[in-house]
Amino acid sequence: MWTRVRAFLFLALLTVAGSASAGNPISGFQENVFQGGLSRPTAIAFLPDGRLLITEQGGALKLSNGTSVSTLINIPVCSSSEMGLLGVAVDPNFTSNGFVYLYRTLNNGNCASSAGRFNQVVRITIGPGDTVNPASLMVLVTGAQTDNGNHDGGCLRIGPDGKLYVGVGDTGLGDNQGGPGSSTNPYSQDLTVLMGKVLRINLDGTIPSDNPFVGQAPKRPEIFAYGFRNPFRFSFDPLTGKLWVADVGDLTVEEVDIVTSGGNYAWPHCEGTLPTGCEQPGDIDPIFIYPHGGSSSLGTCIIGGGFAPSGFGGLDNDYFFGDCTSSNIYSAAPTGARNGLSTPAGFLTVGDIPSDVIFGPDSALYYVSEGGGEVRRVAPILPDQPIFGSKLTLKDNATNPAKKSLSMLAKDGIVLGDDPTIAGGSLEVVSQVAGAAFDQCYPLPAGNWSVIGNPTDHKGFKYKDSKLLAGPVKNAQVKTNKLIKVRGKGSALEFSLGSTSPDPVTVILSMGTRRYCATFGGTTKFTASKSFSAKAAATPSSCPPSNCP
Repeated sequence: MWTRVRAFLFLALLTVAGSASAGNPISGFQENVFQGGLSRPTAIAFLPDGRLLITEQGGALKLSNGTSVSTLINIPVCSSSEMGLLGVAVDPNFTSNGFVYLYRTLNNGNCASSAGRFNQVVRITIGPGDTVNPASLMVLVTGAQTDNGNHDGGCLRIGPDGKLYVGVGDTGLGDNQGGPGSSTNPYSQDLTVLMGKVLRINLDGTIPSDNPFVGQAPKRPEIFAYGFRNPFRFSFDPLTGKLWVADVGDLTVEEVDIVTSGGNYAWPHCEGTLPTGCEQPGDIDPIFIYPHGGSSSLGTCIIGGGFAPSGFGGLDNDYFFGDCTSSNIYSAAPTGARNGLSTPAGFLTVGDIPSDVIFGPDSALYYVSEGGGEVRRVAPILPDQPIFGSKLTLKDNATNPAKKSLSMLAKDGIVLGDDPTIAGGSLEVVSQVAGAAFDQCYPLPAGNWSVIGNPTDHKGFKYKDSKLLAGPVKNAQVKTNKLIKVRGKGSALEFSLGSTSPDPVTVILSMGTRRYCATFGGTTKFTASKSFSAKAAATPSSCPPSNCP
């Protein structure tokens, strides 16, 4: 991941991982821990059903739904220095074939020696019941040397062409011998070896016929582009399909490159574009660099990220990347032609070594906090949505509070916002009428929410707590452009209907950072101490403040 110089910082941060504080995003965004309790997490990838695969440096591949986590398989790896289980990608046809791709440092039985210790791309199969037969492991690419144990690369991404792209580091040999351009690394410019390259392979491990060095033996046909130091993380621009690689710098600058077939990105004779005049014929300059020192420094160890989808808090289509030494995450708007970057702005601090930054199927940003032992989720705080209230019924029973009940139906153009399966939610029922006032808040924890249908279809969410273990809300549904329906029962509802009608009653449903509210007045029916109902409540002009914690 980093140079040997930075490994000391890495080890120091790990010693305080248990006390790491959560990240701090800019105003208008909210962070939640998606999965904690991890050991040196390195990379993440989503399955089609919305669950998350997480790699740990020590070799564990884990599966999380945001509430619970399980270990699918422990892959034998060497995990000292920057080696280990470093990357993961999911096959586009995972639902039918169960294929998952991993980048690991092979444990050859003697991890202390670099002889026979290689970085590899392997494939495993996840079967029914989330089972993995170790015998399903297939080696697709091997032979990337590890030499010093650092600069291992490890990024795996499926491109828009359906090919698997692989980042391989230069092994750390020959770093800074006296400033930019002084490195003596022997690999990055050598087309007969895999190190210091971005590779491109078919998903079965064969070589695409249109790779730039196919048929030019002894050049390696897996190579897509070369001249890299440590292309640890990269992503594809969804608007242009181009590959953006963040290449970790030496002691002077960090860089982002737009990578093309057969391109040479100039390491080791250049670090960024330094020293002046270092470029050789055919070299491709980075589209963005930042220095290690001075007022424009963002850190000293770039971690490539991803591109925000539409609706991401006004930062739509921006490029997000991290830095592992500053532990910050930044956003930057691409130029109009999307071939450069504007000046980056701080997006999040206290990322605790963000080692992977991606956007999920729910359009939220997810990052691996390697030092914090967590995967964290950041989503925009969404505007309230006042909605038309179709019907509300409250029933009271002073002699038998267990028979209290609540039902609410709202039909409106419901716009889905945040994901309650991760961020949770709450239901608040409020009357401010003198003599009939109440303000009750009921938790709707994330573990009781599930997605309706396929997550990518955005049909909606449902809540179920049939035994009322979390509170009095038994079930709820929120369907895109259709309805909100909530039912609750039991003494924990706690509202009281006395002799005065509570009309109007406001109901606020919160799902993560989105609040939906309906004020039920209109056509009402009230029976003292027993029931209140309201139909056809007009849509309020705004949502009132909430007293929910």
